[in-house]
Amino acid sequence: MMFSLSVAFAAAVQPTVAMLACDRIVADKQIFDFSPLKRPHSVVTTQHTPPTDSNITYTLDLCGPLKRKCDVPKGEECPNGSWACAIKRWRKDDNTTGIDRVIPLAGNLEDQGGGSLDHKATRLKTADSHADAQKEGVRLVLQGGRYPLDGPVKERQSQRVIVELLCDKSREGTEGEWLIGDYESPRDSDGSSSSDTPSGSINKTMVDDGFSPRELGENQLIREGEDPALVFNGYEIHDADGAFGTLRLTWYTKYACESMADSRRVHWGFFTWFVIVVFLSTAAYLIFGSWLNYNRYGARGWDLLPHGDTMRDVPYLLKDWVRRLINTLQGSGSRGGYSAM
Repeated sequence: MMFSLSVAFAAAVQPTVAMLACDRIVADKQIFDFSPLKRPHSVVTTQHTPPTDSNITYTLDLCGPLKRKCDVPKGEECPNGSWACAIKRWRKDDNTTGIDRVIPLAGNLEDQGGGSLDHKATRLKTADSHADAQKEGVRLVLQGGRYPLDGPVKERQSQRVIVELLCDKSREGTEGEWLIGDYESPRDSDGSSSSDTPSGSINKTMVDDGFSPRELGENQLIREGEDPALVFNGYEIHDADGAFGTLRLTWYTKYACESMADSRRVHWGFFTWFVIVVFLSTAAYLIFGSWLNYNRYGARGWDLLPHGDTMRDVPYLLKDWVRRLINTLQGSGSRGGYSAM
């Protein structure tokens, strides 16, 4: 019986653990609100591996699972429940193109062969690392991804995303970013187009100008003269304890500033504090007066309360005051006249 109750409790708690509310991310008692950044955000990288060039689009949304648009071809979409995803496209010298792979990096994918989001938030100011303690912001670890989702377990590669959101009071967090046409965003629901923003757009098949720097390795694609707020730090595969893929990002935004988080909190006004102080003072007076009457005079019942006779008369006094107020209002509303001579 005890075992079954434990299992039921664990099953009930598990969904709560996997929840990530972007408007209330708590790290070491500090609350961060990233809800203004709610929508898919992407970085694009390029690779030159002759005779093939490729670009990889890494997309994540801190506020919920990615939603693919209806016109995206089958096989190019990330599994439902993905909060972060990578799509690798290739192009050969003869200009033939295609999709190499689609990797769900993080999300709630238990029912599809993956894991749960199980996020972890670390406040950088209080982190164990001395280098982290010099920064202001929060480090988020998002898990649950696996590639591929099906097939033999030993051939599947666990995935995770580590994103450091760093305080930069001069940045919103969307500067210099690519707008990917594969995903729906709150902007689409109000009838406006993603092209309304200053950020550039990207072709869903390939990046036309993404292969001018013929460099080996994976490099972030950045438009000339722009300094992106979302920075690609690398995607690496760890083989020491089994295949494990990790995407690392740095995100500069004012919403990672603790002063911004404090300013968004709701503060009580003067009237609220006045009511609280009056209430606590009255309660303290009644408690102390009752204790004094009990110990000094042995009082019981209404006699315990200080000025008990007055308090017993309060309902009658209030009733009499209301009656007088009504009579006054009725009298002031009657028409005046002249007295007879």
